[in-house]
Amino acid sequence: MIKKIRLHSTMPFYLLFIAGIVDAIGFIHLKNGLFISFMSGNTTHVGILLTSGNVPQAWHYIGVILLFVFGAAVGEAIALANRPFYRSTIMALVSATLIITLCVEPIYSPIVTNFLLSFAMGVQNIALRLTIEKATALTYVTGFLVNTGRSIAMLLMGKGTSSTFFRHFNSWLAIFIGAIVGTHVMDYSFRYALIVPIVLTLIASGILLWTHEVEDD
Repeated sequence: MIKKIRLHSTMPFYLLFIAGIVDAIGFIHLKNGLFISFMSGNTTHVGILLTSGNVPQAWHYIGVILLFVFGAAVGEAIALANRPFYRSTIMALVSATLIITLCVEPIYSPIVTNFLLSFAMGVQNIALRLTIEKATALTYVTGFLVNTGRSIAMLLMGKGTSSTFFRHFNSWLAIFIGAIVGTHVMDYSFRYALIVPIVLTLIASGILLWTHEVEDD
């Protein structure tokens, strides 16, 4: 059981690493500054595009935001209906969505594949949640950096712990490293690159199934 708890405690960083890979793949694939899972930048882009009169382009960003929210809603519904196996079920759905994306990529335009990837990342954000008020938001990069800064201040003031600092910093670092990996695999092709997160999410689903009895922090 101790081994399962330790393995489960590393899952946020593993899933953040996957999110970084997928976001880099989607960003490079579409080549227009659209992010798959980082909605702060997409929201800013919507405001800029609507203000400049570029409504057709704005709809691409709006679509990604809506699919991301829809994915989170689907993931939360699975979590509410399928405890205690919701985590592995959610990651299995993420894997299935990535496989569907791989299959439809030759048929549809790149924006369709990015819609699917955004839905998958919205679902994945619910993979480690206890309640809607207490959840690990897996793509909240700004929050990780803010909390890193706060933990530095607390350490300097003698009120924090190094473990808190490293938890927040490593959350950011996992996405950063994932983005590097995603960029490198895109040197080959979109279809080849997408196999990497498919394999990683299938592994995550298996691990979360094995550790299903471990509670989220």
